[in-house]
Amino acid sequence: MNGNGRIKRVFPGGNTSKGFYSYYDQIIDSQTRKLWIIKGGPGVGKSSFMRKIGYDISKIGYDVEFHQCSSDYDSLDGIVIPDLKIAMIDGTAPHIVDPKYPGAVDEILNFGQFWNEHGIQKHKDAIIRISKETSQCFKRAYQFFAAAKLIRDDIYNIYGEALEKRKLDQTLAKFKQNLFNHLDYNEEGKIRHLFGSAFTPKGYVDHYETILEGMNTIYYIDGRYMDAMSEFIENIAYEARTRGLNVEVYHEPLDEKNIQTLIIPLLQVGITIGDKYAHSYDEKIVFWDFMKKDILNQHEDILKEDQKIYEELIHTGILNIKRAKEKHDHLEKIYIEYMDFKKIDELRGNILQKILNYAKVKE
Repeated sequence: MNGNGRIKRVFPGGNTSKGFYSYYDQIIDSQTRKLWIIKGGPGVGKSSFMRKIGYDISKIGYDVEFHQCSSDYDSLDGIVIPDLKIAMIDGTAPHIVDPKYPGAVDEILNFGQFWNEHGIQKHKDAIIRISKETSQCFKRAYQFFAAAKLIRDDIYNIYGEALEKRKLDQTLAKFKQNLFNHLDYNEEGKIRHLFGSAFTPKGYVDHYETILEGMNTIYYIDGRYMDAMSEFIENIAYEARTRGLNVEVYHEPLDEKNIQTLIIPLLQVGITIGDKYAHSYDEKIVFWDFMKKDILNQHEDILKEDQKIYEELIHTGILNIKRAKEKHDHLEKIYIEYMDFKKIDELRGNILQKILNYAKVKE
């Protein structure tokens, strides 16, 4: 293979109004040839291990998915090499993963064997204290996100009253007809769920520029009524699946059910609510065209008040995610001091060679 492969960045889990929500079961599928599950505490090098392997594989031409950690923007929860059907994931809390097919497909990499347990035990009290404090920060964050969701629901009650449902349904029917009228397969397609964005210690983050890369046509949906826009996209996703197409749906962080972006790889079509595409789309659907402006104007003061409270709650929730990250960093420093990273580098070389051997077999 020639040239660097594409790196796509997604989030397998998110900090939501319901707490930490995971689409970890969507990282890989039943066709996976090899899965490495990494076990070990904070600061033991799991993320760096996966990142270096991911970049090495990308440099020889393979596309790689980087599954970013929503609670630590610079860390990875996993990598996937789609063409080789190989994956590597962090199997520690909060996303506990155990082998389904040990030996045959799944293999555990225990980084605990590379630490000085006696040295770590000297910090037992600090580790327990910091871990509890970190959990409390996350708990507070999730409470603020839950409160923000309630306020946003109040906004959406007004939007729902203003929505011209028939006009929206007509637009949806026409859109699906134009997109799918030439397609009809015997087998039903598959839907893959992941997060496309996250509430992180650095604020709201998305990587839609990597997710939508390579799409021939991008439809941008302009509006604020997330619930209804998500339902619009979801309807298209299920129509695509019925027509035999595999699709990828990417969810928002506040409400894990809501879809922000849809990818239909075979058609090279992307549909997104992502603000990054507000000025770089092929076609736009303006959701305000389906809203009764007199009703919105009637409730203008309430909408402004709710929006202000909503933004403050999200800000405070993210602030607590940031505090959790700062405490987690202290925890990592304890473990880093007692790790043998030279042995981890040796293991990385061995695993990389195994992946290259899989690549040779594929070729």
